[in-house]
Amino acid sequence: MDIIGKVIRIDLDVYVINIENTNKIITAKARGNVKKQGSIVVGDRVNIKKVNKDYMIESVIDRKNILIRPPVSNIDQMIIVVSVGEPAPDFILLDKQLSLCFAKGITPIICINKIDLVKEDKKAKEDLEYIKKIYGNLGIEIVFVSAKECLGLDDLKSLLINKTSAFSGNSGVGKSSITKEILQNLPDRLEIGNIGIKTKRGKHTTKSVNLYSISENSYILDTPGFSSYELYDIDHKKLKEYYPEFTNSNCTFADCVHVIESDKVCGVKRNVLNGNIDKGRYERYVYIYEKLKEKYDKRYK
Repeated sequence: MDIIGKVIRIDLDVYVINIENTNKIITAKARGNVKKQGSIVVGDRVNIKKVNKDYMIESVIDRKNILIRPPVSNIDQMIIVVSVGEPAPDFILLDKQLSLCFAKGITPIICINKIDLVKEDKKAKEDLEYIKKIYGNLGIEIVFVSAKECLGLDDLKSLLINKTSAFSGNSGVGKSSITKEILQNLPDRLEIGNIGIKTKRGKHTTKSVNLYSISENSYILDTPGFSSYELYDIDHKKLKEYYPEFTNSNCTFADCVHVIESDKVCGVKRNVLNGNIDKGRYERYVYIYEKLKEKYDKRYK
């Protein structure tokens, strides 16, 4: 009888797997035919059989999604951490990460950290209101926390139940402090067969991709990769599909990309002019579109 598990770490050709619905951790190797079909990545759900005393991966179950950098699959939601105060929100990075989520079928959640600064900092308050207005109106869930003051963390933790969640955020926003708080009740060391795996939480020296089980069937991803400014395998022509506010803009032409066309034929541009679409977010869309197109144009040079 096959066992189903989730790959939580890969050490060379040894796969560390959490058995589904048990939180039992084992190590396994992959059969040759599985390796030939393609790489196994962290996050994969796999069918396993026990052969004598060893476990073997028989097959990889169809993935919900897969990302290139970092190589990880089956992400349910991305917790995008932004701070109000210092550093100020990086809205270009935020919009890129939202586009990635929408392209890959990942539910985005915006986590605003350092809300303890809002009362004292006028700019922080303005940024907070902007995020609530622009992104909240897109239907994106927003959670408010202060890692320093331990505010709102229970609300955030409740969103992680029965999900595989990735955390993203640029340097200084408090992502490390938040994930450290979530991981604090895990054992400092997980003994897996003859392999000792240190969680290294708070140090952030690891370059490997790790999934940590915080409760049964609930995982968080520990990797610096989602802080990247790069968007991989997203077609510049399809970028518009990942902006919910562009829907039903009634452009004259179906292939309108909302950049080179005039407002006479582009409904998105008209909606920007009349205030129905935020001008700043549209301008960031144009910037991201042009960067993706530039990358596309250079692909064979």
